[in-house]
Amino acid sequence: MRKVFTLLFTLFLALSACTQTTTLPDTTPPDTTPASDKVRIGAFNIEIFGPTKVGRTNTLTVLAKIASTYDVLAIEEVGSNSSTALESTCITVMDTYVARINQIVGSDSYAYVRGNQYAIVYRKAEFSVVSSGLYTGSQSFTYTPLTAYLKSTTGNLDFAMVVIHTSPSMATMEIPALKTAMSEVATLYAEPDVICLGDYNGDGSYYTEGSGSDLAGFPSPTYITTIPNSADTTVAASSNTYDRIELSSSMASDYDLTYGVIQIGQVYDVTTCEGTATTAGTESALSDHYPVWSEFYVDRDTD
Repeated sequence: MRKVFTLLFTLFLALSACTQTTTLPDTTPPDTTPASDKVRIGAFNIEIFGPTKVGRTNTLTVLAKIASTYDVLAIEEVGSNSSTALESTCITVMDTYVARINQIVGSDSYAYVRGNQYAIVYRKAEFSVVSSGLYTGSQSFTYTPLTAYLKSTTGNLDFAMVVIHTSPSMATMEIPALKTAMSEVATLYAEPDVICLGDYNGDGSYYTEGSGSDLAGFPSPTYITTIPNSADTTVAASSNTYDRIELSSSMASDYDLTYGVIQIGQVYDVTTCEGTATTAGTESALSDHYPVWSEFYVDRDTD
C-alpha cells in the first residue's frame, strides 16, 4: 500500500511540474513611481502631439499623469508625425506638457530636452542630462534620432540614449542601422551603456520581428530586448510590438528584468478625454500607441 501511495504522490508532483508556467511581469504598472533603488525608463509615441492635443485639458492631464510615473520618458511625434513642425511649435507643446506634469507632481520636478520630433522628459531629482543633440553618425534615418547622455543624481547609473521613430516603409533598413547608431553614440559620449528606445515599427507588415522574445537582428547576449515580441504596444485591436527598448549588453547589471506596457484604459479614466468624433472618451484620444517601460537599478552600474 505504501508503494502505491508513493507512486501516486510522485506522479502528482510530476504532473504539477509539467503544468507550471513562467509568469511575465504585469503589463500595466501601478500609477506610482518605482522603488527608491530603481528608476523607470521608457518611451511613448504620443500620436501627433501638437497644439490641438495639448489644448485638450482632460487629455493633456492623463498624458501628464502617465509621464509622472516615469523617471525618464522618451517621446515621439512631438509637433507632428513627420518632423515637419516648426521649432517654436514643438517648444510650446513641450513647455505646456511639462508645466502640466509639474502641476500634478508639485514644484519644478520635471524638465526636458528635445530635437526634431523627439523629447526626453526626466525627473530632475533622479537624473541630469549632461549632453544631448541630434544624431550625426554614419547611418541615415528618415527622422534623425535624438541622442543624450544621462547620469543618476542618487546612484552611479549613467547611460547614453538614442530615441528613434522609424519610417514604417523604411523599417527594414532603419532598424538594423540602429545597431551602428548605438555603437557610434557609445563612442560619442564615451559610455558603453546605451538604451535605444522608441517607435521602431518593429512588427506587423513593416518588419519581421523573428521568433522567440528577442527582436530580430538584436541577438542576446550582444543586446538585451526588454519589450519582448509577445507584447502588444498598440491601441488597435491587432497585436503588434511596434515600440521597443533595446539595451547594450553592458547594461545587464543595471536592468532588473522588469518591463511593461501601460494599457492606458486599465489605469486611467479616459471617458472625459477630448478627441475627435471617433476617439473622444477612448484610449485613442491620447494615442494609437501604448507607453512602454523598463526598470533599472540606480546603484549597480559596473562601468
